[in-house]
Amino acid sequence: MPRGLGINEEKASKRVSLIGVGSRVHPLHHQLSVFEWFLRAMESSGLEVNVLSEPVMSVEEAQTVRQRVLESQGHLFIAHLTGGTSKTAVEIAKWSSSPVTLLAHEGDNSLPSCLEAKTRLRALGLEVRAKLLSENGDWNLKGETESFEGCMTLLGSVSPRTFDVTCPATLAQRLKVKVKHVTYPELEKYMGMCKSDAELFSEFLSEFKGSLQVPRDELLKSLKLKEAVRSALEHSGCRTFTVDCFEFIKVLNVTPCLAMSFLAKEGILGVCECDVQAAACMMSLRDLVPPFMGNIASLKGERMVVAHCTAPITLAGDATKVKLKSHFETGSSVSIDVPLRLGGAVLASCDPQLRRAYVLECYVSGVQLESDKLCRTQVLLDVKSKASIILERWPSGHAVLAVHLSVEEVKRSLRRRGFDVEEV
Repeated sequence: MPRGLGINEEKASKRVSLIGVGSRVHPLHHQLSVFEWFLRAMESSGLEVNVLSEPVMSVEEAQTVRQRVLESQGHLFIAHLTGGTSKTAVEIAKWSSSPVTLLAHEGDNSLPSCLEAKTRLRALGLEVRAKLLSENGDWNLKGETESFEGCMTLLGSVSPRTFDVTCPATLAQRLKVKVKHVTYPELEKYMGMCKSDAELFSEFLSEFKGSLQVPRDELLKSLKLKEAVRSALEHSGCRTFTVDCFEFIKVLNVTPCLAMSFLAKEGILGVCECDVQAAACMMSLRDLVPPFMGNIASLKGERMVVAHCTAPITLAGDATKVKLKSHFETGSSVSIDVPLRLGGAVLASCDPQLRRAYVLECYVSGVQLESDKLCRTQVLLDVKSKASIILERWPSGHAVLAVHLSVEEVKRSLRRRGFDVEEV
């Protein structure tokens, strides 16, 4: 529960959410009666229960209730009505910003599924509880409140396996960051409320000093998206957003690259590819410098190339050399080639459980490499480690680059967010 909102925490802790997970193998009427039994047990404990949906019967169905889970208030209870429900429970719990308790009963293989789900969720770094309710046992169930220190808005939908390694719930538990959601129709509504094309284009040309290498209509779509993202974030109250980039492009036919780059001028942080590990590092470092998230594209000796199709335009060493190009993989829409400032820097990443961060001292020695085989912003780094060591120990395919900072500054910032820090 966010602090300072005038909410009585004791009362709020009694407001909880409940969702049941079941199996199509078992009779539906029996599962519904078991669900009602769980509901009575919770209400007899004095809890005010919000039932999120009808019992969910598969992982695919669980994906349809993501937004309700994200928006749910109070402790989340997931009731295992039968066996064969562990994966469904995991899919639901991954989206919860609230504490999670898994409930089981003494029949229908409910308990083994409950324990399996607990193990899978703990492997994701989540602290979840499991509770077995018996017919004549103690039904003393309690809800817990959660305090958040920030939020991140997810724009649009995500592909099914996006959060198999690190999930929104881990970000909520470890960094106290609540994840919110804006749907594609909502985003399209904001895009339809933008200024006229002429106004958008005129304002852009009055500010942009670089090279424009994309068609006017593609640029206008990206500018409308930038305005829409700003409006969506004003409504959600977040200063950080993320997208599943390729799903986004398929649905809206526009890339988020320009929006991420230009909104950095307003202190807004954009995270590519719904990468929760990168988001955790970027949010930990944003008060020091606008972070650049890139793919580790090449490693040879003590040199590395990091590349991505967007970077904060505020990192440009020379604004006149910024280039707007087509997106690398699709050859369409707009991406951005930002010539980062040369000099000392630090690479950072973290493990999937968001417990241990890894840092690597480096030097930005080259930019705008103009390779047609890489994303558009390309950065050559001299690194203080060998390629074999980096390949063995780096925990992600992405790296977060913090320019003009020392290793000690980056370490301190990561430790303040609760990370153990290790140099690579």
